[in-house]
Amino acid sequence: MQDKGVRMEVISVDVPQYDSQFAAAKKANFELLNRILGGVTHNIRHVGDPLDLLGAFKSKEYSATAYYSGPFRIADTMTIKVKVTKKSSAEKFPSTSKYSDRSRSDDATHTVSLDTEFRAVSNPDEVVPPEDNVKAYKYGKQTVPISSEEENHLKYLPEKDMQAIGFVSLDQIPRHMYMKDSWLVAPEKENPRAHVAMSALARALHRMQKACIIRFVPRANQAVFVGCATPLLGGTERPDCLVLNNLPFTEDVRSYKFAAFNAREELQPTRDQLRAAEDLVDALDLAQDGSEHLKPETTANPALHRFFAFMAARALDPDAQLPAQDLQVQHTLSCPFGHKDQAQAALNRLSEQFSVQQQAMPDLGDVDAAAAPELLGDPEAEFRIGEAASSRVDSVSTQSPLDDFKALIQQGQMSDAVEGLQKAIYTLVDTSLGDRFYNKAFNCIPALREACIEHGQGQAFNTLLEQMAAKYEHDRLRADFWRRITDAKITLVSTDESSAVETTHDQSEAFLQQHTPTQQAEAQEAAPMEEEEEEDEFAGME
Repeated sequence: MQDKGVRMEVISVDVPQYDSQFAAAKKANFELLNRILGGVTHNIRHVGDPLDLLGAFKSKEYSATAYYSGPFRIADTMTIKVKVTKKSSAEKFPSTSKYSDRSRSDDATHTVSLDTEFRAVSNPDEVVPPEDNVKAYKYGKQTVPISSEEENHLKYLPEKDMQAIGFVSLDQIPRHMYMKDSWLVAPEKENPRAHVAMSALARALHRMQKACIIRFVPRANQAVFVGCATPLLGGTERPDCLVLNNLPFTEDVRSYKFAAFNAREELQPTRDQLRAAEDLVDALDLAQDGSEHLKPETTANPALHRFFAFMAARALDPDAQLPAQDLQVQHTLSCPFGHKDQAQAALNRLSEQFSVQQQAMPDLGDVDAAAAPELLGDPEAEFRIGEAASSRVDSVSTQSPLDDFKALIQQGQMSDAVEGLQKAIYTLVDTSLGDRFYNKAFNCIPALREACIEHGQGQAFNTLLEQMAAKYEHDRLRADFWRRITDAKITLVSTDESSAVETTHDQSEAFLQQHTPTQQAEAQEAAPMEEEEEEDEFAGME
């Protein structure tokens, strides 16, 4: 078998409760196995639980393909030839592919190709060619177009590199900062000097409890990331190496502020509660029997196991139904000590120490508003429900201008309401990023016009509209807002609507016609401004 290149993978299942019953047969089997393995390359794995067998058979074997192969630079004076491979990576479900059986040809591939075409919004029958398309990014409520050439110039395109930035203590990098997959940084196989240098670095980090911060660009023109390399000491079968984990940038960190638990005495656990929690940790120790339970190397993913089991059944029988839930798989990630007396006793003690009592809430159904604060635990409070309902509005805000405007009118402050809403409209338009606040400002104008007509202040609205026409009609940045007003046919209040004004109906219509932008004016506004030719101040210098 050795001459044929055969390699044996041996899995030994040790079930302690059956050792005495099959001791003789087990001894004979091991003697026979040792004679077979004497001249064959092999690997023996021992499992102590039937559930561990699920992780003993891999659905897919991976070769150690180098994701990065090149120099690991330490400052500018030393380099180590290394190879970087994945240490761990999440196994994904297999993806499906599109299949078509419409072709009856013998050489048909049955693949499905997708063609995408874009059509203009203004004319759905018009197909926009790909060269006329451009990417756009959302910026607030605006859409900012960026061409592919501009996007390429914006990219940060570093060269392929792996460089040590510095060293920090291990306790300064909490494990919750690790992101994505883990990578193995190993010395080049046929390079003895690289092995010696990597071993020295890894053992120094291990002895000093330090980590190496690395700037890593695995491929040219790819994104750069900062990683934390921790030592992984080897032995007779593997060299000393480093385990590299990706660290977040400041934009990747999510910081949430919570009140400190030590701020209030009632939030501190008692001595008995601490002892009960310690007993629970000891009782559920996964390594208390001398061997670790639920080791990642032997713990299979139950979801993947069920999926591949069904795929195997469906491959043999196209009409196979979904299999029932496998009880063994369901208990793969269950607590192995949940049924033991020691664990159950620790759980019971913990429940007694952290018992929850339901407190009855007072019935406020028959209590008046004046007595409610006293029952809620604040006898000195002066707040009353009636006061909340009758809270006054002093000004018109830009957050809710229409609500504040109506509230001031109800309070009999018509002049303050009109003046405040005018200021709010100007503020919303002048501070708007693009057309972000235009809708809110525009919705205020019809409401203001209607209220001014109703309360005999039509002249105030006319003055506002004339001032807005003078300010925004020819403003290149704000002309869109004035165009919304003219498109809605909003004009001056005439004598037909209010006797408090002197503007006639014809004058009102003439104002709207005069200040409505024409197509020629719109084209001139949209045309780019001509740049004046600047005088070269250095033209006469040699």
